[in-house]
Amino acid sequence: MQGAQPARGATADADGPDRRPILVARPAGRGQELVERLEADGFLVEHCPFLQLVLAEPSELRDDLTDLADGAFSHLVVTSRTTIEALAAAATSTAAGQVIVPSTTRVIAVGRGTAAALAAAGVRADEIAGGSGAALVEQMPPSAGGELLWFPASAAASSTVPAGLTAKGYRVRRTVAYRPESIELPAEVAGGLPAGRYAAVVLTSPMLARLAAAAGVDPSTSVVTIGDPTSAGARAAGLTVTVQAGSPDNAALAHAVRQAVADHSLRPSRSKESS
Repeated sequence: MQGAQPARGATADADGPDRRPILVARPAGRGQELVERLEADGFLVEHCPFLQLVLAEPSELRDDLTDLADGAFSHLVVTSRTTIEALAAAATSTAAGQVIVPSTTRVIAVGRGTAAALAAAGVRADEIAGGSGAALVEQMPPSAGGELLWFPASAAASSTVPAGLTAKGYRVRRTVAYRPESIELPAEVAGGLPAGRYAAVVLTSPMLARLAAAAGVDPSTSVVTIGDPTSAGARAAGLTVTVQAGSPDNAALAHAVRQAVADHSLRPSRSKESS
């Protein structure tokens, strides 16, 4: 974890700059670019993963990857970079040694970041949906013939995509590509988050929102989220969302943090919450 101790004199001054650290709760391997952007903006940043992402065993994905290569699916729907990593890792145990997507299968990516990760893995994205599963469902045309669609995703993924696409006439094969598992937080984070140690906490999934709420978030700490599902998850867990990023990428998240911390009208306070 970066910056385990707060800077000397770090305070939550209602009328001046908030010099407390920013807490980035993203999983290990997922927060570095955001941390660097925020540090370049002059923030103190602590990256403390609240969970780890455990990829599925190759045997759990091998048959689906074979079906994919054989053209069994009309569509491959991918909603995260971690899913791509899981598919690529599992594909090394197949005869081809890599993810094979035939030209008859359309690949749908949720968000530009996912599309870029697909490209890096040698897989084209035929369409890029907006930054949420709901946007993907809205953009997909109805299925005329009950095509079979593959949706490998997190074990914690909501039913939005499979339920929405099933309602549009697709036959959806949902496969667990990875499993998020919570991590015991260091004492300074577990005690500091509910005590107001941080100017803001950055949440990038509903599960992270639930974990943050379970740990406790002081009312003076801004809550910054990456998109509609995370915001909904945060509110359902009892958190007040200060700013939601305009798009699901690190640049937008960094901008949202700047907005949340710099804009005094948005900044939460203990006095407002307790009045």
